Amino acid sequence: MNWLSNLLGSPDGSLLTAGELARGHILALSSSSLSMSVMNALPERKCTFTVQVYRDGHEPYTATAVQRVQEVYIPQLASGRAWVAVRVDAANPARIALDFATEPPEVRVEAGDGDTTAASILETGRPVEVVLVQAQPLGMTAPSGDPVYALTLTVIDGAETPYQTQVGNGVPASSLPVLYPGSRLRARRGEGPGDIVVDWAAGPVPPPTAAG
Repeated sequence: MNWLSNLLGSPDGSLLTAGELARGHILALSSSSLSMSVMNALPERKCTFTVQVYRDGHEPYTATAVQRVQEVYIPQLASGRAWVAVRVDAANPARIALDFATEPPEVRVEAGDGDTTAASILETGRPVEVVLVQAQPLGMTAPSGDPVYALTLTVIDGAETPYQTQVGNGVPASSLPVLYPGSRLRARRGEGPGDIVVDWAAGPVPPPTAAG
C-alpha cells in the first residue's frame, strides 16, 4: 500500500483480493477528522478499528485496521456487536483489511490448551447453576462441530453472590430445545468468574415440584 492510500485510509486492494477470509468482531472504533466523498457517494470517514480476528482452525487474536467507512455505518460498527468479514495476510496475520462487501464466514474455533479450555473446566471446575438470559449464534463451530453461541448467564448457585456474565459455548443439537431465556442449567466454573461452561450432558435443572 502506498503512502497516499495509507493516508486516506484506502484498504489494500491486493489484500482484499487475495487475503485469507476470516471472521472479525469489532471491539473498538475511533474515527479521525478525515472525511471524504468519492464520486458523489455517501461521505466516508477514516477510522481505526480494533478487531478480534477468528481464522478457521486458529486461536483468536486482536489486530488493528485503519480504513475508511461510510459515516452512516459508524454507529453500528462502534456498537460492540458488529461482526465483519476480514481479509488476513497469512504470512503476517497482524495485517488485515475489513471486507465490507462480503458476509462474515463461519469458522471453526481452535480448542486451545491449558486450564481454561471447556474440556478442562467440565472435568475439574466446581458445579454451579445458571439461568440463561440470552443466546445468540456467533457463526462459529467448536472443535466438536457444535455451533458456538454467545450465552448471557446469571450464576445463581455456587457463587457467594449471584452475578451475570457472557461466555461462548458450543451447544449440541440435542440441547437446543433448552436454549431459551429463563432456562436453568447445570454448569461448571473455572478459576475466573467468566470461566463458565454449561454441562449440557447433565441436562437442565428440573423445575421445583409443588408441595403436597
